[in-house]
Amino acid sequence: MYDQHIILDFEMNPVLKKYAEVRKHLHREIIEIGATKVSPDGRVLDTFSCFVKPKFSSDVAEHITKLTGIKTTDIYNAVSFSEAIQSFSKWIGHGKTRIYSWSNSDLIQLKSECAFKQVPFPTNMSRWMDFQIIYPRIMEIKQYKRLMSLREAAEWYGISFDQKGAHRALYDAKITTELVIPVLTGEYVSQRECLKKVIHRDEKEKQETRLSLSDLCSGFFSQFISNETLEPEYVR
Repeated sequence: MYDQHIILDFEMNPVLKKYAEVRKHLHREIIEIGATKVSPDGRVLDTFSCFVKPKFSSDVAEHITKLTGIKTTDIYNAVSFSEAIQSFSKWIGHGKTRIYSWSNSDLIQLKSECAFKQVPFPTNMSRWMDFQIIYPRIMEIKQYKRLMSLREAAEWYGISFDQKGAHRALYDAKITTELVIPVLTGEYVSQRECLKKVIHRDEKEKQETRLSLSDLCSGFFSQFISNETLEPEYVR
């Protein structure tokens, strides 16, 4: 159905509080774009990575630097948002394209920032999939009552996850790609069935362990229980 698949991730920086009017419409700005380009048969064709210079903050917030490792010096000579989006759209190219991101926050941010900064939303980025919602459904993961984090999904599937590399745009895009590719190739079906067996086995072992402990405990405490009636002072 699609000529190519683009898996992307954005890193963002908060708009400074002094821009009160701006913050009514835009709370954050994209400061890094990372993406992979994948063929219909699941081959990684290319990658894209660039820093973006924010308009409403001169520095990267301290907590963003701690989270991502992105420093103010990284964005000091970066391209503008408009230039970055044009370059990214050009890299995506023509052909029927589906965009994937882990959560819909990237799409919401791109739409908001394009609208506020009067940058045309790229026409080749119109088909999006929130893979954070779709992936657990495809893999029939039922034990999570909340949204899975990218790290949880990676570890669940057996993908090595480097915490030091996490929260950088291209790294997170690559990890998401490792989850998307088996879905494109159909490999996920056998992997899903295998994982379901492992989960069922683990749950059975836990249940057996709980029963064994219960039996042991009941046996242990029974030696202290007398058939005689308790003395009144011990009755509650």
